[in-house]
Order: sequence, then C-alpha cells, then structure tokens
Amino acid sequence: MAGKKRLRMRGVKQAPKRLEEEILDRSRRIANNPGLLRPLCAGNCRKCVFDKEFKNIDTVARYKDDAETLLKLASKGSDDLAKAYAGTISLSAAGKIPLLATATIAGEKVAFAVRGSVGNDKLIGCQYYDDPKLRLLYYNSFIKRNKLHLYSFEDGLVCSDHPNMPEDYLYEAFWETPYEFKDDGLVCGHSGALALDIKIKSLDEHIRICEDCAKDVSTIQYLIIRLCAVDPLDDIEVNVVHTYHSANESDNEKIEGDLFKRYLRGEISDRTLLQTVKRDKLGTLRKGEIATFIIGAKNYGSDVDAFIDAVIGPDSEKSTLRSFLTATPVSVIIKSGKTSEILTHLWEDHWKSIISVHTSPKIAETYTERPKNAPSAVLEEAYNVHISADVVANLPEFKKPKPVTRLSDTLAKAAKVGGKDLVLKAVESETLKDHKTRSLAAAFLLACDSAVKLPFNLSAEERSFTDFLIPFVKNVIDASGDKYRDAMNTLLTASSSGESV
Repeated sequence: MAGKKRLRMRGVKQAPKRLEEEILDRSRRIANNPGLLRPLCAGNCRKCVFDKEFKNIDTVARYKDDAETLLKLASKGSDDLAKAYAGTISLSAAGKIPLLATATIAGEKVAFAVRGSVGNDKLIGCQYYDDPKLRLLYYNSFIKRNKLHLYSFEDGLVCSDHPNMPEDYLYEAFWETPYEFKDDGLVCGHSGALALDIKIKSLDEHIRICEDCAKDVSTIQYLIIRLCAVDPLDDIEVNVVHTYHSANESDNEKIEGDLFKRYLRGEISDRTLLQTVKRDKLGTLRKGEIATFIIGAKNYGSDVDAFIDAVIGPDSEKSTLRSFLTATPVSVIIKSGKTSEILTHLWEDHWKSIISVHTSPKIAETYTERPKNAPSAVLEEAYNVHISADVVANLPEFKKPKPVTRLSDTLAKAAKVGGKDLVLKAVESETLKDHKTRSLAAAFLLACDSAVKLPFNLSAEERSFTDFLIPFVKNVIDASGDKYRDAMNTLLTASSSGESV
C-alpha cells in the first residue's frame, strides 16, 4: 500500500444480524487457527520477524474461549498485532457483537467492532483478514517498520525481505483492470507510435498498452493497492515508448517527477498520460532545430531521402517535398505517408515556399494570400500556369481573336501544357453553342487521346466532321513559332469558320 489508510469514524450503531454473523465467523476461524494470519515466505531472511509476533499471538489464542481475559489482553502491551488479534477473537468468545463502528476507507464504508486499546486500522485488518485489500491494514505498520514487502491476493499473503512480486499477484492485480488482452496476457499486442510500458523489475515482466487500447484508468494503482512496503514502487518502472524523438534521442521516456505522482494518485489515466507525453514530445520536435520525419510508428530520423522514398503520391509532389525538406529543417509527423497529408501538415506555415519550389519564385509571388483550395490542387494549378508561361512565350499572340480562333488557341495551348486532362478542363469551362465548336473541341480531345471519353454526345454528322479536323488539330498542337500561326490558319479554314490570324 502506498501509505497508511485514513480512517474516518462514522459513529456507533447496533450490529445488523447478517454482518454480525460474518464478523463472528471470521473471528471464530482465526481463533481456532491463528496461522491463517501468517504470510507465506518468499524472502531470504535469516530469521523471520513474524516468529516473535506469532509466538505472542499463539499465547493469546490459548484464551480463545475467555472473552474477559481477551479484552484485557487487547488493552495492554505494545504488540499491536497480538492486541488486535485478542480484540477480534474476543468477539467469538462472547458470541455476539453488541456495537459496530463504521470507518470510511478509500471511499467505502467498513463496519467493525471496537475492542481494546489498539488502532482501528489493525482491528479492521484483522477482522477482515480474508479481504485482499482490507487485511493489509493489519500488517501495514509492522511491514514498513521491518522494511518488508507484503503481497496480498485472493488466496493469501506472501512476504519478502526484498522486492519479489509473485507472478500470480501480478496477473491477479492486472485482471482487475478493465483491460482484456489476448490469452489473458499483459500486452495488448498492437504495434504503434505510442505505448505505455510498466515494468515489474523483480519478474522482468512488462505490461504494455498501446495508445488505441489505453483507457481512463491508472493501471499502476491496481498494481499497488494490495501491496504493502516502505516504497511500493521500488519494483515498478513506468515508461512511455514512442517514435516522437529525434535521431539521437531514446524512444523510451521514463515517467518521473510531478507527472508520475499525478499518475500514481490517479489524477491522470493511462490514456491521459500517453497523450501528455505525446503532446510534449511533438512540441519539442516542432521547436527543434533538427528535422525529424515520422510516418505512423516508423521514425526516419533526419533522413529526407529515406522518408520521401517511403511516401506515396505523384512523383512531382515527392520531388517538390524532397527539395523543400532538404532546404528547410522542419519536422514532419504524419500517419498515412501520403504526399497530400504532408502538404497539408506543412501548408499553413510554408505554402508559398512550397509553391516556389514546385514552380518558380515568380509564380509564387503572384499569390498574395494563402489559397483556399487543397494544396495538391493549388500546386497543379500553379504548375500549369508556370508551364503555360513557357509555352506561351514561344508562341505568337493573336490580337482580338474571334470566337473559333480563341477556342482553338485556348485548347491548343492547354494540349501543349497539360495534354488531355488540361484540354478536358478547358472544354468543360467553355460554352459550345453549335456543331462546329462541338466538333472542334472533340477533335482536340481525340487528338490528345483517341480513347478519351467525350463529355458530350456527337451526332453522326458531328463525328464525321470531328474526324476530318483531327489531323489539322494535331498540326497546331505540334507547331511552334510562326509555324503555329500557319497551322492555326489552316485549321480555321478547315473548320469553315471564315476566321484567320
């Protein structure tokens, strides 16, 4: 137990019949067999310190049928264990319990009989000797005075002169928690970026609970609530194992100080403890001067290339992220390993720099505020503008183009910049009013990809005209410089538009 139980008296009252019978029955059993109170030994003591105590208790047991003598023995001397025993078995000798007191222990009311001049904690522990938790009140002071370790579980007590937790005690204590792991084990069995690890040093056993399994309980409280020692934690170490660390740091965070005290008192739970450590470590990484890259439970340290090689997404985005992260020491902690997730992670603070790397500083400067669209869509748009600028720089500019000329010029430049996909976007933004413009738009799409699915239906006549225009469209797409002007004029003539440039 972590410390002496506080007892608050709640007054004296007549004993209910059933409760009286239970206390009398326990009193009778230890009167006939005081050995029921003696812990089993699992230590290396040269001489058992309980020998003297139980010699005194055996002496008291000789008067098990003499209530008056037992009450006297319960009121004199300095041996509290013998006095509490005398007071307890005096009940069976008297055959009744005239009065009961009530104490509140760990929030629960416990009824007991006051007898002799011994502490209430000793009386309660003795009168409830078969209760794994309450019985420790009987031994608490004695165990601490002699610097022993006492382990209490359903079937009895084990005492040791050093930390020596029985395996049965560990499992029985853990099974009282709300956790239910495979094969009734101590480990949830899940791998992840964050886990609570409670080590029992004397057993070299670990309780391991991942972030997803962690509940709003303090597991360590279950481990020590039936343990009595000067320092019940001298055999227990609490760590949080995590991936949220830089390349030169440990993945094991020992829980100490105020955080440990709060966890021990139950002020914070397993889940809160993990969240607290995670929040603290993430804050440290983000403020650090050394970049750290993490995907899920995998920590890549500061290796940009290994991190990007593990990322899933378009090669263009991976290339941009590789260049940006090489030049900018910023940590990235993500779950899925997709370029879209990384971009979202970085976007708020670094959007303009990322656009600049993806296109050019000149293109990035055209954005006066952070775009509202998704990062991937913004980069695609910026790249198209970037490439379009290069393409348009090598093509003649048509002044005041007429409708068919404008449509043809727009679709031709879209095809040069982004192929079928960009042409499709351009077509979808146009209003195609007649069969000529519909056939012309279809011709540009099919010239880029003969298997493309058209966004509109063509009549037989429109389809025939489309097939006629495709060779002229291809010439425009392939042309540059003054040849682009000549190819455009030929297409305009073929389309019967009556326009020219």
